[in-house]
Amino acid sequence: MIFGFDESEFKKATASIFVVLLVTGFVPILNLVRFVPFFKEILLGAAVVAVFTTIEDTKTAIKFALVTGMIAAVAFNLIYIPGSFVLGGIMSMGGSNPDAAGGMAMLAGLGALTNIVGLIFMSPIGYTIGGALGSVLNS
Repeated sequence: MIFGFDESEFKKATASIFVVLLVTGFVPILNLVRFVPFFKEILLGAAVVAVFTTIEDTKTAIKFALVTGMIAAVAFNLIYIPGSFVLGGIMSMGGSNPDAAGGMAMLAGLGALTNIVGLIFMSPIGYTIGGALGSVLNS
């Protein structure tokens, strides 16, 4: 039992959210999902509750979606933010001088740091709504 949930359901849900976050974070065309606030989190929260559990209680479903989603989101940002610094520097080295590459890496990393605002304020709201929708889908 992890946080009061079945261990296999919890691990599958967290890993699934993490993989989707990686794909939508690094594939440019799928990055358009970010234009609609909370959309990705609502879909992911509802999906993990509906697919991996049979939870019908709204409070329990919200807790499940929120905990699994936030663990995956924090893990994703631990990779995405430093990766943006590194990739920003590597990509800018191809077409500019070394001085500009450092600046480009800093700008790319600074842009990635804006994810923290979404992580703190937007993600919990989206996963909460998604968990509630998932419980409705299960009932």
